[in-house]
Amino acid sequence: MLTEEIRQALFAARDDAYREFQAKLFPTVPGDTIIGVRTPALRSYAKQLIKRADISEFLSALPHAYFDENQLHAFLMSEEKNYKKCVEGIERFLPYIDNWATCDQLSPKVFKKHREELREPIRR
Repeated sequence: MLTEEIRQALFAARDDAYREFQAKLFPTVPGDTIIGVRTPALRSYAKQLIKRADISEFLSALPHAYFDENQLHAFLMSEEKNYKKCVEGIERFLPYIDNWATCDQLSPKVFKKHREELREPIRR
């Protein structure tokens, strides 16, 4: 199962000192849901994962159990090249974004080419 494979990879990349630091930054996120994977590692992992044919398994496995999985999800959505697929994925993910960091990480590159089209989903 891809979701479990991803979770194992995240725990393998865990940095306990960074986890403690993050826990202080996100008071709305329960500390036991923070793995502590550094942002550059998550970005790099997302670029690898987005190429996988089965990545939709992870993206549809909502809600995620860990903050770092949500961060990874945001980075994956930011890498999506298909505008329609990106908007649909973000609309499914939005109810689970519960902190400023995950919100800030969600910045799809494809939106730059679809500014006018984006107005309607933003209003929704």
